[in-house]
Parts: sequence; structure tokens; C-alpha cells
Amino acid sequence: MDIYWIQDHEKKGPLPEVEVISMLEAGLIPENARAWHAGCAEWVRIHDLPVLKEMFAVREEEEERRKAGEEAPEDDAAEISVAEPVDGESLPEEEAEKGPEEDVVLVVPYPYVRFLGRMADVMMHMTLYLAVLRVLGLGFSPDFLPGSYEALLYLCLPLVLIEAAFVAALGTTPGKAMLGVSVRDYRGNRLSFSTAFRRSLFVMVLGLGCFAPSLMLLALFFSWWWVRRFGFTPWDRKLGTTDVLNDSLTLRKVVMTLVLIILCLQIMYVLLIPWLPEMEAYVSASGQM
Repeated sequence: MDIYWIQDHEKKGPLPEVEVISMLEAGLIPENARAWHAGCAEWVRIHDLPVLKEMFAVREEEEERRKAGEEAPEDDAAEISVAEPVDGESLPEEEAEKGPEEDVVLVVPYPYVRFLGRMADVMMHMTLYLAVLRVLGLGFSPDFLPGSYEALLYLCLPLVLIEAAFVAALGTTPGKAMLGVSVRDYRGNRLSFSTAFRRSLFVMVLGLGCFAPSLMLLALFFSWWWVRRFGFTPWDRKLGTTDVLNDSLTLRKVVMTLVLIILCLQIMYVLLIPWLPEMEAYVSASGQM
């Protein structure tokens, strides 16, 4: 059954109850959010939705059972304390560092934060792309322009691979890191390279339109609309991933990211100066066709 809910003063959904449950468990939907589905007379707390009441009841029973299992008689506890210390230092390093994944609460950034981080990554990659072409001493060719078949190999595929490597190794990208954003699955875990690669591929096709001028604006608008309506992107819904805000967002982080984007645009212009006459001739010739 499809469920709607209110989050950040906006109506979200609809989504099946299975996905809503997963998002609730990951902390992506507040447990005090107002929600509704077909058959409800009015909007109620998401806890009180008829289709979710059983889920919450089962979860509470499991929690009580887990707590009861952890409670041990005082005599047994005393014997354990004498036999071996239970402080963090005596535990194996992996066990001491291991935390309960179910207690992780994920804070999802606003859509404009995601968009700003994405643009920073794209601008840095485009600057690097042009810098490599200039260092190699290559002259202007229409094949280097975004939207060409060759650009899929020279421009798009490297971005997908580089982003996947960053996300798998560091859990974030340079643009997202500037804003304190990382990429995790619904349980708060870092993505494997295969999942990160598939996510980057989805972003390139659905979010950036493979940089094709006729598709890029449409793809950006589609992604923005989807996030505003559902609270996450279509690729995050498909792969069970999400952007997570690790630290509080400050004006300084936003300004520094904007400065980086502007700086990249300036560098790109400088790199393109030697090609400008040839590019103007190409545009003129294309207009006459």
C-alpha cells in the first residue's frame, strides 16, 4: 500500500510500506511524522498507520526480548567480572570499535546541498579534463565536446570511475566533502565499489544526461523534482543508498564551495582561450548547415 508523509513541511511519497519501513529504520523519516494512506480518515502519526502498527509492535517485542536476554543474574555477572575484565581495553580491537548499526540515525541534506556538491565535483572534473587535453598539446576537435560519442569515453566514463573510487574508498567525493556530506546505504555503511560504480553510472545517465546539451538540463530538472517530491533521488531508491549530512551545514562551507565552482569556471575559460577561434569557426559552420 502506498504511503504519503509530511517531512520538512512538504508532502512526500507515495512509496510502498516496505520502503517506508526501511527508511524509518534508517532514520530517513522522522518517527513523529504525520502520514496517510488509502483508508485513513485523516493524517495521523506514522506510528499509528494501520499498515505499520504491526511492524512497530513486532519491533518493540524484539527490543524487549533483546533487553531481557542481556540482563543476567547478579551472581553470574559477578563471576564474569572476576573471571575476565569487561572494559573496552580487554576486548579485541574489532569488537571494541564495532557499534550498533541499528542505532545509526542518518541526516539527509537539503536538495540544494546535494546539487551544490554535485556541481563542485563536475566543475573539478571538467577542469581536469581540459587541463589534460591542453597538457597533451591537442588541438580543438568537436569530438572533445560534451554530447559527442567520443566524450562518453573521454569525459563521462572517467568521471564515473573516479567518483566510484572516491565513494568506495572514502565514503564521499571532494565536492560533497566540502559540505560535510557522505554517501551511505540505509544502514549507515560505506558502499562497496560495485554499488558505488552503479550509483555513479545512474547519476551520469539520469542526473547529468551524459553531459549532452539537449539532455543535461532535462535530467537536472527531473532529479531536482524527484528529490523535492520524494526526499531522495531515483538512483538512491533503486540501490538503497543516500547522501548523509555528517556535520552541521554552515555558511562558510557553502561560500567556499561556490568559490571553488567559480574558480574552476575561470580556469576552464583560460584553458579554452587557445581554442576559441576554432570553436567560433565550428559554431559558425554548424549554424550554416
